[in-house]
Amino acid sequence: MKKMFLVVGAMMALSSAVFAAEPKELKFCTGAEGGFYESFGKQVGGDIKKQGKGLVNIEYINTEGSVSSAQMLKDGDCDIAILQADAVISRSMPADIAISDAHSEAIYWLHSKKGVEDFADLTKDKFKGRGIAIVNGSGAEVTLRNFGIVNKDYKDLNIIGFDDWFSAAKAASEGKIRRAGNDILIAGMIYVGRPGNVSSQITDDFKEDLTIGSIKDSDFTDVKDGNGNPLYVSCKLGETNGLKTDGSWTDPKSLCVRAQIVYNNELFAGMETKPARDLRKAIDKSIVQNVRQQMAAKK
Repeated sequence: MKKMFLVVGAMMALSSAVFAAEPKELKFCTGAEGGFYESFGKQVGGDIKKQGKGLVNIEYINTEGSVSSAQMLKDGDCDIAILQADAVISRSMPADIAISDAHSEAIYWLHSKKGVEDFADLTKDKFKGRGIAIVNGSGAEVTLRNFGIVNKDYKDLNIIGFDDWFSAAKAASEGKIRRAGNDILIAGMIYVGRPGNVSSQITDDFKEDLTIGSIKDSDFTDVKDGNGNPLYVSCKLGETNGLKTDGSWTDPKSLCVRAQIVYNNELFAGMETKPARDLRKAIDKSIVQNVRQQMAAKK
């Protein structure tokens, strides 16, 4: 009987060791359904499985955008996420994270004839209180709120949230919206996306009503991201999907922000050394390869 207990005990210990050697399921917060973050995340995740030689199973989780992805990463509901760099530094993150730069995202300021051409004019008394249309939980919301952190002149911006880009663009094109029985003048809208790739929800119906303005406050270019690099940089917007620019500008001044892939190092807790090392290498290698592919595709 004693021998049987010893055998059973040894088998349980072996089973426990094998279980500990297996990595946890990797929960990947990719972003909004149908968006670029989703497709890019699945591409990275597919390569992680390939590089990891079957070491990991991946669950892809759609979110409303960088705001909700950051919160889920903080809460432990996902292990890895694609976020705008300003979300990484302005939202609470786990204590021990790894941050990898991905592609650039352009910040578009779009307005109607009734709106405001230069985003910086919103700090002037003449335009204070005018609404800025965004989609709730989107990168545009992250950026606007971070602008207020970077420069106190922008901390009291009147941010008007919508559920989708069509509704936000409609309000911006009409130059006003009625909320709680009051008319609010809309200065314009902020949209953040890949350069030259404005959402069809905006361009399909409002390309004749909205124009691209400028964002050129130099204060924004002094801030650093989580890797110590400039958070916002002046950039070219590229193609505009039929949207016009103000006046005779062919390339209005604006800013770009990096998208970043962030993973929580708690993912490796409880794993044995070799599986943890293999998984970390698979993640890092997959990110590097896919970022290089993105850069090569733009050339």
